[in-house]
Amino acid sequence: MSFIVEFWSRIFSFLGNISLFALVRWKFPRVVNAKFVDGWVLGHLVLAFAALVFVAHFPAHWLALGFVFYGVLRVFEISIYQTNVLLFDEYRTVKSGTGGYVLAGYRRVVLLLLHNYFEVIVWLSSTYLFMEADFTRVWPGGSNTILGGLYSSFITMTTFGNFDLLPKTNRAALVLLFHSTVGLFMTLLSLARFISLLPVPRSDDATER
Repeated sequence: MSFIVEFWSRIFSFLGNISLFALVRWKFPRVVNAKFVDGWVLGHLVLAFAALVFVAHFPAHWLALGFVFYGVLRVFEISIYQTNVLLFDEYRTVKSGTGGYVLAGYRRVVLLLLHNYFEVIVWLSSTYLFMEADFTRVWPGGSNTILGGLYSSFITMTTFGNFDLLPKTNRAALVLLFHSTVGLFMTLLSLARFISLLPVPRSDDATER
């Protein structure tokens, strides 16, 4: 058994408990099934859009701060969950000897991942609108608008080096660093999932069979 695998498996197992979903799963284990997870993911995507609209119109409201805080927690939860699915869940199942590790379906995994990907973009759009004064925008027309928040978040999620947002404060720089790290991981994971599902064509080259 590899020490490094076991070490990080334990770390991410602990981090996986720092989420509202983990609390719900602990309190209501019989309720949490595949359909519940589907609804949880879809519901949070809708909530993220609702939060974005609210923060765009009422950035100084105390509820806007609550949405931003929960959004960051949700992005953290998604990152840890996807890491566990990718690297550690199967390992823990095999190690525990409780049976084989079986996914509910590859298409479902990819669709849930896409929902998570766009949810991260939307949640952090709210963060950028809430912290508007902490950034300088390359695109000035995006200031204090829903489209501007989505644009900034999408650029940060998918581009490394040339941001739409330039940080003015240390906390702004930390938000961009956090988002870029999550974005790199989620983008690579999404591509890997898609590529793994592509059919491999037959080849006439004997060395490629």
